[in-house]
Amino acid sequence: MKLGTYIRESWYNLRKDRVYSAVYIIGTGLSLALVMAWLTVQSMHFDNSYPEENRDRMLVIPALREANVGEDWNSSAMLSWKFVEQFVDVPTEGMETVTAFAFSSGTASNDRGESMTAVAEWVDDEFWKVFEFNFTGGRAFSISNMNQAAPEAVVSESVARWLFGHTDVVGENLYFDGTGYSISGVVRDAPVTASFAFSQIWLPDLDRGNRDASMRSWLGRDSWLGEYVAVVLAEDRNCFDGIRKAMDDRLERYNNSDGIEYTLEMYRGVLTIKESAFMWSGMTSASYTWLGIGIMIFILLVPMINLSGMVGSRMETRMSEFGVRKSFGAWRGDILGQVVGENLLMTALGGLLGLLLSWLLLSVFPEQFNSIIPAENMAMTFADDVIDASVFSVRDFFKLRLYALLLLVVLALNLISAILPAVKVIRRPITDSLNAIK
Repeated sequence: MKLGTYIRESWYNLRKDRVYSAVYIIGTGLSLALVMAWLTVQSMHFDNSYPEENRDRMLVIPALREANVGEDWNSSAMLSWKFVEQFVDVPTEGMETVTAFAFSSGTASNDRGESMTAVAEWVDDEFWKVFEFNFTGGRAFSISNMNQAAPEAVVSESVARWLFGHTDVVGENLYFDGTGYSISGVVRDAPVTASFAFSQIWLPDLDRGNRDASMRSWLGRDSWLGEYVAVVLAEDRNCFDGIRKAMDDRLERYNNSDGIEYTLEMYRGVLTIKESAFMWSGMTSASYTWLGIGIMIFILLVPMINLSGMVGSRMETRMSEFGVRKSFGAWRGDILGQVVGENLLMTALGGLLGLLLSWLLLSVFPEQFNSIIPAENMAMTFADDVIDASVFSVRDFFKLRLYALLLLVVLALNLISAILPAVKVIRRPITDSLNAIK
């Protein structure tokens, strides 16, 4: 019997037993949708994606600990620019470049006095090399070539639309907390899940020395602590260990020098993007990976076990059908082929349903799915100030190839759940099958 015949018979049986078919298709679709949503959320946080296209080559130094020599006292915070300059932004083998930036929120306005609250990021020239933004108009500013009396700024499309009504705003005046800027470029909105590149306005960091003044005022002394996060762009992942060792050696030499009042330690270490996401959550990236694997196995196996029971019950009800077919010379392989054809068809329909459901779930509930990762996001400190900022865009993270691979895995599981009970029933003697006729 040819595959086309199997499919036609399968379509007939699918329509004949609609409740069974509906449960099978919906169960398969839901399993696929939930697992794909989970995998998409992982991609959203940890895979290379706009504008953090180089996540696999990035190392993050988010915080520093200062400990008083001879006393049981220490404090932790982000980095000062002085620390970045002396311990991080130093030529190191395997290091391509370093950027350091600080976040803040404030009031952005236009010439007409219309204003909005927005998140701003104070950045240097290297920022645009580490993070790859899609400029829909204009260009990035360059601090080294900037006239400080007329500084430039980059804005997101949502800010441009909010303040000016359109995105063609290069050359327009922007005011942030009363300071005027000329807009040099407009970029496609970055999702807030771009942990370090997210902002709504990007401003030139022209006041690095004074940006850490609030920390010095709070501590009442000069300090290595400040307002910055540093991101190192390595040549490739194989350089990570060498870069970490070079920075540790610099700190060790400093801590062993004479006359220092405070020893320094990179709080939580020099982290990958995934490690930095869990640095405050109390969970390691490895434990979260295993938790994710367990959840996916549970989501996939439970429906398979239920479907296996359903298929077994259905095979029992079709004993007489199989008995008649075998009595007329049908091979076991023909009957098994029909069962396989039915499951191929229903799995394909479930796969189509799962594709639609996964897109729907991710489009309608992006914040809820984002919250299943207990990750800290620097920009989310200012979440209440974010206007028209997307959590993520499905088009950036949904991978059809990954979905196709997942569908193949589900197909294999569904075939196993169908074939095992089918083989058990088919092996029964013809007389037992015929006796099942009522």
